[in-house]
Amino acid sequence: MKLKIKEKGFIKSINEAILENRHVDYLNEVLKKYDNYKKTFESIFTDQTDTEAEIYVFRINYLNKKNVWRDIEILDIQTFLDLACKIIESMDWNNDHMHGFDLPEDKKPDTFFTGSSLSFFAPGWEDDPHPTFKTSEIRICDIDYNKVSKLNLIFDYGDGHQFEIIFKGKRNIKSKKDIKSMPKIVDIRGVAPEQYPDYNE
Repeated sequence: MKLKIKEKGFIKSINEAILENRHVDYLNEVLKKYDNYKKTFESIFTDQTDTEAEIYVFRINYLNKKNVWRDIEILDIQTFLDLACKIIESMDWNNDHMHGFDLPEDKKPDTFFTGSSLSFFAPGWEDDPHPTFKTSEIRICDIDYNKVSKLNLIFDYGDGHQFEIIFKGKRNIKSKKDIKSMPKIVDIRGVAPEQYPDYNE
């Protein structure tokens, strides 16, 4: 069964507002964008409930500085929240800001509050006009990487640290030690910038 978004009465409340003739054009546009959001994610989600216990490998390119990248391995059943936390750790930063992943878009994003209309965010994000998936809900194995081989990550929407996430492949689990060590950094290049540089020095 494919992952479903948690609507919590969203459609009902929007339709009630439309019937009351409140912000009709805007709310119809929200419903249109929400429908596209759900259909897009449904099209790239896998349909597996029982995974094959595999390890996925990603190349993480830091886009704000040249020649800074990390290779990270992660279990199929771990989530994008786990991946984001390991990426932030690999940069020697504190995980004290929000993050979000974006699916690539063929056209220029048409958004309300975010850089992409096809994003999923850290738990606690509440700034979107419609429900979105959270990084704690989507497992690594939930995405079909034959359809989406790259994603983008933004950490700290103030400073805008941007990463490109490239799927490199997957391998079988060799031992229990493999499982306990995940996610883990397997290769590293370049020095990350300071998270909070002292510009007075």
